[in-house]
Amino acid sequence: MSHSSSTIDHAPLLSPRFVWKLTAVVTVLCLLTLGIAVAGRMIGKSISYAGNTADRTLHEIVIGDDVLSLPANVIRFESQRVSGVQNAVDTYFSWPGMHGYSEARRDVFSQPRSAHGLIFARIAQATMSRDMSGRFTPIYKRLTDGPPVAGPNGLDSFRLRPGAGYANELMYVEKAATDRPYAVRCLVEDHGSKLNFTTQTGCQRDIFIGKDLSVTYRFSIDLLPHWQQIEADVRKRLELALKK
Repeated sequence: MSHSSSTIDHAPLLSPRFVWKLTAVVTVLCLLTLGIAVAGRMIGKSISYAGNTADRTLHEIVIGDDVLSLPANVIRFESQRVSGVQNAVDTYFSWPGMHGYSEARRDVFSQPRSAHGLIFARIAQATMSRDMSGRFTPIYKRLTDGPPVAGPNGLDSFRLRPGAGYANELMYVEKAATDRPYAVRCLVEDHGSKLNFTTQTGCQRDIFIGKDLSVTYRFSIDLLPHWQQIEADVRKRLELALKK
């Protein structure tokens, strides 16, 4: 057998250079696949959070002369999850419990068409001298239309006159005769009769806390029978957040 034939017979089918290139290509493809999987998982997780976060890092937010220490998972908007001076901060909590967002409560915070089981609270500097309870007797009471109708759990409901700028609104007021009764405004859907109302969006109330803060909180009208506990829980949760 000639020398040339022997060389051909013993030559490797795949050269080391080709094997190295093939290995490099396979490695790059594997890294790309891994990167796509990780990115997909991160994007999917971000979409599932829908702007919510389970992060409990505390942020000290300064509004006027008050300082609030709030975990990130109770702050509704990402742009407000920073420490420092802000004009206002929007918070939300699951109720009962006044908890922030977590994986365990994801379904409560991610309802597409309902806010049942949630309390939204916007905290800002007070711009009025009286909160909603203080405004009822001198302002709202004069704007009621017709006699009160018995409401849930010790509340009376009053229809507010549409011409006064409160179209399709009811005001629920504590029956106890005081200068500062519990009062909350609720939007309703009018079907053409003053006696026929159905819930449209929910209820809103504002209170004062701290040195000069006004808290406007909202909740589903389905929770109205629990108004006393909700009021106590909102005050307690936010007053605990105030830095003394």
